[in-house]
Amino acid sequence: MKKIFLTLSVALVLVGCNKLSQAKTYVEAVDSLLNTTDSIQETPKADATEGQDTFSYEEFDISELPASADEQDRIFNHVLYVNEDEAPDENDLAGVYTVWVADERWGVTRKILTTNPDAEAQWSQMSGKEADGVAVPMNMIAAASSASYASEDFSKIVVEGCPDGRNTWTYIIDIPKHTAIQLPSTEGVQDIDMDEGEIIAASYGYYPEGGRYTVNKAYSLDGKFLRQVGDPQPE
Repeated sequence: MKKIFLTLSVALVLVGCNKLSQAKTYVEAVDSLLNTTDSIQETPKADATEGQDTFSYEEFDISELPASADEQDRIFNHVLYVNEDEAPDENDLAGVYTVWVADERWGVTRKILTTNPDAEAQWSQMSGKEADGVAVPMNMIAAASSASYASEDFSKIVVEGCPDGRNTWTYIIDIPKHTAIQLPSTEGVQDIDMDEGEIIAASYGYYPEGGRYTVNKAYSLDGKFLRQVGDPQPE
C-alpha cells in the first residue's frame, strides 16, 4: 500500500489534481507490471492471474546505458532507447542495434534485444492480403533502428528497420514474455492506436497492368490482421 500511495503522489504531481483519473490509470499500469519493472533487487515472477511466466532480464544501473543510445519514446518515467552498435555499410546493410528500456524511478535499465543481421524475413509465411504476423525467436530479429511503445502499460513495443535496403521489417515485441512477432508490412508503421490496441502498417503491391500501390492495414498487438484501412494509393 505504501508503494501504491507513493506512486499515486508522483502521478498527481505530474498530471495535476484536476486529472486524478489519469493518475489512477498510471498507477494501475505501474502496478500491473511490478514484476518486470520494480527495483533492481526484485526478480520478475509469474503473473498468477494469467498463469504466464515473465522473462528475467539482466538489470544494469542506468549509468551503464550506452552513451550513444538514442531516446526513441517514453511513457512517464519508462524510456525506450535504441543504440547503434555496428553501423550499416555497403557490405552490411543491416548493421547491429540494441534496444533498451530504462525505468527512471529506480535508475535501472534492461537490454531487451540485440539484432541479428543474418536473420531472415518470414515473407513466405505471410503471403496473402489478410495475412497475420508470424512469431520469430528473439535472437532472429534483423532490424531495430527505430522503436516505439505500442501499449500504455509499456509492455509491448514495435521495432523496425530496413536491413535489406528495400523493405521495412517490423516486429512487435512483448517485453515481459520475451517474444516477437514479425508483421507482413513492408513499408513500416504509420500509426499506433493505444486506445484501440491497433497498429496501422503499410505494404506495397503491384497493379496487374503495371505500377505500384501502397495499402494500410490494421493489426492487433498480437499480430493478427484486422482490416484494410482505406483504399490502395498509387505510388
